Amino acid sequence: MMETRDRMMAVYEGRRGLGVVFQPRIKHWYEVNMAAGTLPNKYRGMYLDEVYQDLGVTPREVWGPGGASSEFAGYLPLQTKEGGDIEVWVKQTHGLFYEAEPKDYLITEYRTPAGSIRQIQRRTEYGTSLYNAEYYLKELKDIEVYKHILHERRYVWNRLRYEWGAKRYGNQIPLRIQLPRSPLLWLMVGAMGCQRTVIMLWRHQREMERLLDLLEEQFYKMLETCKGKSIVELSFGDNMHQDMCSPPLFKKYVLPFYQRIMSKVHEMGMYATSHWDGFVKQLLPLVRETGLDGLECVTPLPQGDVTLKEMKEEMTGMFLRDGIPAVFFCPWTHLKTLEDHVKKLLHTFYPRLILGVSDLVPANAAIERVGFVNKIVEEFNASL
Repeated sequence: MMETRDRMMAVYEGRRGLGVVFQPRIKHWYEVNMAAGTLPNKYRGMYLDEVYQDLGVTPREVWGPGGASSEFAGYLPLQTKEGGDIEVWVKQTHGLFYEAEPKDYLITEYRTPAGSIRQIQRRTEYGTSLYNAEYYLKELKDIEVYKHILHERRYVWNRLRYEWGAKRYGNQIPLRIQLPRSPLLWLMVGAMGCQRTVIMLWRHQREMERLLDLLEEQFYKMLETCKGKSIVELSFGDNMHQDMCSPPLFKKYVLPFYQRIMSKVHEMGMYATSHWDGFVKQLLPLVRETGLDGLECVTPLPQGDVTLKEMKEEMTGMFLRDGIPAVFFCPWTHLKTLEDHVKKLLHTFYPRLILGVSDLVPANAAIERVGFVNKIVEEFNASL
């Protein structure tokens, strides 16, 4: 599978002639259908990587941070270690006291000398994903607790887990490390919530900007841990959306962060991407100023809000990972619509393209469409 790895390296480096790699994320489809008992008969009893092999497509996120959304949660070389005076308590529960119809939750509580903070996440119907019902940071005193946690936090490289993943996938795909969201999105999506983040920035700008600086420091710790490793790509999991992170907020907080950190990333000989899976038409004109090498998951019409032409124009000099709207894999979308879009996408973005699904193959997808797209890719590569 060195051919696949060489093709991906050509995308990073902007070289022509080696062909396109199709790298869809199928874990969500796989886990939901396995939990629901609706996996096709041929895939029952198969592990996820075996399904990838059967479909003839390339896996990704082997070395991600783990958790409910990671494509392969078992190979975690970049790991978080909390300080010695911090206790982390995790509890799974069915139902909260105010619910008439109980749901499944995961409660995580940090207990520190500076105080405690708590997060409650709700599991989705089949338990394959989590979303926040309560965020860690609710008021100013919680920020002080979080600052204590961040000051004490460090990041380590788990050599054994890396080597295990490298043995299985190292000749197939370059080493790609999934990083957290950039500091503002870290708060908006993960730790504080969008509305509260915006309000707190307005009411307590100084305290919030100090917190953003401390979050930025976490990335320099991570980069230090990654130094000297055979890492090719760093991927920031931003979940960028203009209705959440408006252009003024992007210019003030996100753009300067990327300009500072990308110089360090490039000094280390690595590439970096960010996950832009929301509406981004208003933000795309700013993306080249970030210094990022590529974007992941930008979603064209009809699911997103941009055309392939707009994406290509605003991403000049950058590469795209993904680009096929997920809805095109649902059985009600005509195959001709999928075929025409894939062919146009290939001709628009090649050679700066790692083909995939924006954002992932949906649970109700007709999975044979993955093979259908793969045949289009094979024919395109053969024509080069």
